[in-house]
Order: sequence, then structure tokens, then C-alpha cells
Amino acid sequence: MVGGLFVNRVGQGPRVVLLHGGVLAGELCWRQQLPLADRFALEIVDRAGYGRSQQVSPGEDLDADAPLVAGLLPEEAHLVGHSSGAVAAMLAAALRPQAVLSLTLCEPPAFQLAPGSAQARQMARDLEQHLHKTGDDAQWLRGFLAIIGRDVVIPGQLPPPLAQGVRAIRAVRRRPWQGELPVGLLAAASFPTLVISGDHSPAFEAVCDALAARLRARRAHVTGAGHATPETGDVFNQTLKAFICTAR
Repeated sequence: MVGGLFVNRVGQGPRVVLLHGGVLAGELCWRQQLPLADRFALEIVDRAGYGRSQQVSPGEDLDADAPLVAGLLPEEAHLVGHSSGAVAAMLAAALRPQAVLSLTLCEPPAFQLAPGSAQARQMARDLEQHLHKTGDDAQWLRGFLAIIGRDVVIPGQLPPPLAQGVRAIRAVRRRPWQGELPVGLLAAASFPTLVISGDHSPAFEAVCDALAARLRARRAHVTGAGHATPETGDVFNQTLKAFICTAR
């Protein structure tokens, strides 16, 4: 436990801090990345309110996540975030840019960065409406995953880790697509950035293209798992490994 966050450390080598998105906590989100532990010291984080980390607010809270994640960077590390975890990674990197060796952002739902995309605006509206829907957690999760592009079978009775994640995201305090993001500060930072998308959604493609352009970042496409780009396993791992090794 570091500053209220549970961190599972696996492997040895350069530090790689992994931030999950909504619903799935750290080890569930990044299970396909464990083979990278033969090359890197993976630090798989449970964000606040998820997994074994402490809850600092009733729901997912990016503004609370950022300083907690920045607290994991007393020493230099590569920072990787998926979905809303990518937005948390951006906020944390802006707080401690001197400690970031590289930044990898996987399909952040930062739809405000692509105001010219009708698909991005529509997905933001769809998610906003869905957050206000009532009903049991399993039914709500099915609808949420259908919007973001994640095709999985959801059981009628959610296991405790999924139920915890659904409760966190249903009570989210700051939507990732609301508010300003520190794009200018990140663009001026010395570390390289990689933006990854899954080639499944025009909305996420528009966001990732816009973000990569503004950050002058490298761009990659990892297909086969929709929004859950880490679930592509070796394809994702090779993409991330090549980038990190180049960044070093």
C-alpha cells in the first residue's frame, strides 16, 4: 500500500506503472501484461476505490487519483494508462513530469479533445445518459460496455470485484470527458508519449488522433479486443515494449 493505493509489484527492471480504467481493477485489467515482468518491474495499481485500495470518495474520482498516482513517482517510471486510467495518467504526469520516463495512453474517453467529431460528441452524450440510468448492476454494466465497445458475456450475478468496479463508475465524480486536461503542459514535457487505439470506434479514433497530434505523440493501433486494448496480449505487449525500449 502506497499512499492509500494498493500496488502489486512483479518483475525486475525499469519501472512501469500501470493504471486501469473503469470497472476492472489493476490485476484484472493488466493480466495479459504479466509476461512483460521478464523485462520490466511492473507496478500494477488499484486506483482509489477499486480492488484493495482505499476509497477516498463515494465513486471514481480522477481529481483524487492524480495526486495519489503522482505519489508513486518519487523515482522515475514509465506511466501507462487505459481508458479513464489514461486520463488519470495524464493528470498525474502533469503533476510530476520530471519523474515520467514515458507516457502511454490507451483509448482515453477524453471526448472534449475531439470537438469536431460527431461520433465523439455522441458517445459522450450516450455515456452521460447511461450514468443516470437505474437498474441492477449487471444490466447496467451490459449497457455501459455496449457503448464503449467491449463485447463480453456478463453473468446475471456479478462477482464481487466487478460489482465493486460498477459501483465506483456509477458514482463517478468527474467524467473523463469533462473539464480541462493538461495537454499543453504534457506537450512541452521532455518525455515521449504513445497513443494506442483499438480501431473499433470512430469516437475513440478521433480522440486518439487529436490527442496524438496535440502531444506530437507516436500513434499505434492494436486490434482485436475493442476498447480493451490490453486484452490483445502479445500484440499490445510488443507495442508497449518497443516504445519503452526506444524511450529509454
